[in-house]
Amino acid sequence: MSLTNLNFTTICILAIIFRLVLLAYGEWQDEHMRVKYTDIDYRVFSDAARFVTLGESPYKRSTYRYTPLLAFLLTPNVYIHKSFGKIVFVLADIIVGVLIHRLLCLRGLDERKAAQHSALWLLNPVVANISTRGNAESLLGAMVLLTLYWVLIKRLLLASILYGLSVHFKIYPIIYILPLLILLDDEDYKGLRRKGKEREYDKSSWRYWYCKILRFVTPTRIRFSLTSGGVFFLLNGIMYYLYQQEFVNETYLYHLTRKDPRHNFSIWFYYIYLTFDISKGSILGLLPFLPQFGIVSLLGIIFGKDILFACFIQTFAFVMYNKVCTSQYFMWYICLFPLVVQSMKINLKWKGFSMFLAWVSGQAIWLYQAYQLEFLGENTFLGIWMAGVMFFVANFWILTEFVKHHNYGKCFELGKIKKVWEESSRITLKDD
Repeated sequence: MSLTNLNFTTICILAIIFRLVLLAYGEWQDEHMRVKYTDIDYRVFSDAARFVTLGESPYKRSTYRYTPLLAFLLTPNVYIHKSFGKIVFVLADIIVGVLIHRLLCLRGLDERKAAQHSALWLLNPVVANISTRGNAESLLGAMVLLTLYWVLIKRLLLASILYGLSVHFKIYPIIYILPLLILLDDEDYKGLRRKGKEREYDKSSWRYWYCKILRFVTPTRIRFSLTSGGVFFLLNGIMYYLYQQEFVNETYLYHLTRKDPRHNFSIWFYYIYLTFDISKGSILGLLPFLPQFGIVSLLGIIFGKDILFACFIQTFAFVMYNKVCTSQYFMWYICLFPLVVQSMKINLKWKGFSMFLAWVSGQAIWLYQAYQLEFLGENTFLGIWMAGVMFFVANFWILTEFVKHHNYGKCFELGKIKKVWEESSRITLKDD
């Protein structure tokens, strides 16, 4: 049966069955094979949860670099079943698929077409494999997409609370604050007429920019910022009370000063490997953040009112420039990709396939070099870095193609969500 003939309910059922089969297979492989199916990170989560049940710090488990909330959430791993957490992550997987479908329908896409796009996530074997192996990225993906959904249906209190929780859970969603605040415009989002005389001033005048900044500070933006920030700092305060400076060091500061010499996709890997003995407090440790912060902020500002594309392209750039990049990080933007496919003026058969091939080939070349290091014991650190550079170049090309061929469209106009993909105005995917 063709995917185009499947409705959304059928796709969800197939996605659930697929994941249940993988969970069962994973149990068998863990029991009978030397190479385990379960991700090492899941074992770290479970060990941290065990420490929590004993009234001890989850950070007693070395390499646990996450909020204690995750360890609390997975305590049933100890009391009920060791795979409880995997069920939670699979459930989050399905929730992500449902939210993708709802977000696309909100913007006017035909329900069956929205179902096909959601299948890019729900029936994706890579996504299913990652969550059933015990990776928690789908949990954060569900938080991010639910935040966007609540923002689009104007449930701002719920959205701001969940956004604060998601940033506490893992710090990277902080990059979405710029497009979120830009979206919450009085004229487009609230439907209020703009007052003032900013157009009387020349754009080179300080008064013009002063008025523009002044008008940016609106009650809606203030409430969203204070609520989400309040939730973030409240949760951090509770965790600091429980685990003191250890919580701050392991959950947040570690990622700022992280110097991981282990091989990964990042273009910064070889630099970190060669300078590993330099003090962690060195300014060099913060150097990789400068280009990352610059391009991510710029993309958020430019595409802020097209919030779905803004979050996708920001995440893609963030992962691409990050000083540590592993396969699980790709989940951060894969869950957002189905939301922007329809607005891409790209010939998917030719250019789209070429972009996908470049993305996959870059990983394959890197994995070959990593295989030589891990399994054959050869010194391929330089080769791994060169493969990482090739992967970065491929990603840079893909990023520019996404930006160049994106059909920009504001999510709101005069207080109402724009149905940009209704049948009468649906975008035809074609090459420029």
